[in-house]
Amino acid sequence: MQIAVDFCQPFTLDHSNIRGRFARLGPTVQTIIGQHSYPALANHLLGEIIGLAVLLSSALKYEGLFTLQTSSDGPIGMMVVDVDSDGNIRACARVDEDRLSTMIAAEDGGEDALRGQVHKLMGHGHIAFTVDQGGDHERYQGIVSLEGNTLAECAESYFRQSEQIEASFKLEVHQGEQANDWWVGGLFLQRLPASASGDAATPEEAEKITEDWNRSKILMASATENELVDISLSAHDLIWRLFHDEEPRVFDQTALQFKCRCSRQKIEGALVSYPLEELLDMREPDSGEVAVSCQFCNTRYGFNEADLRALKSGDDA
Repeated sequence: MQIAVDFCQPFTLDHSNIRGRFARLGPTVQTIIGQHSYPALANHLLGEIIGLAVLLSSALKYEGLFTLQTSSDGPIGMMVVDVDSDGNIRACARVDEDRLSTMIAAEDGGEDALRGQVHKLMGHGHIAFTVDQGGDHERYQGIVSLEGNTLAECAESYFRQSEQIEASFKLEVHQGEQANDWWVGGLFLQRLPASASGDAATPEEAEKITEDWNRSKILMASATENELVDISLSAHDLIWRLFHDEEPRVFDQTALQFKCRCSRQKIEGALVSYPLEELLDMREPDSGEVAVSCQFCNTRYGFNEADLRALKSGDDA
């Protein structure tokens, strides 16, 4: 049986009334990182937020776009991940490399000591969760402060504060021997309501719910980095290895892949709002083109004078 590489695997722990997700990504993350030239620390954090976005989006029912974005005042001042309902992913970051280099040089232990230190790498700011289904659907957004040593801790804080739901994450980012050999593995557990009716649990039921939840979190925490990213270990085998006493039940996997939503047509739609004279002044001296590069995939779209005149001619028509 061929083992899927980039996927998200939903499951439930029927004994404990808990639902979970397991995600593993390799080629998708490698493609995204390979399109940029971020420092290794930024790549590590970008891999982490990609894994977090996949786990969060998989727990929602939506047709459209899920976006996870950070905004802060640290050296890594912005990261954004889009995950659409077909499993297509794109991501990028904004990194002040001079500030990051200065921080690494001043830190006892260098890069290793900073890895996972969100409060230092990103500074003060927030993380936003957005679901945009388009059409007549109302756009949903949740925001929480960047508080915690990891992005996983920030997400857990969001669920506690905004959703009043117990949730727990485990994320591992692994870099192989090659520069762009990055792998991400993650687990997400979410405690379900005690009863479908919404009735309050008895003291005995509440105690069991707490015990089940704590036990499941301990089992999840026991997963090693190697287990989460090892493509020779299937999702079913990993879930069974960790949670066999909790009566795990798995459902259909979602395949994941990189795909950017940029296009020449979208760029044209943005350029057409400018006067022709202004567009002509925006041309690069060397190429004679107006060049627009996608911040996600770095694809360059060039428009020479003939392209620009045709674009404005079509707009006038």
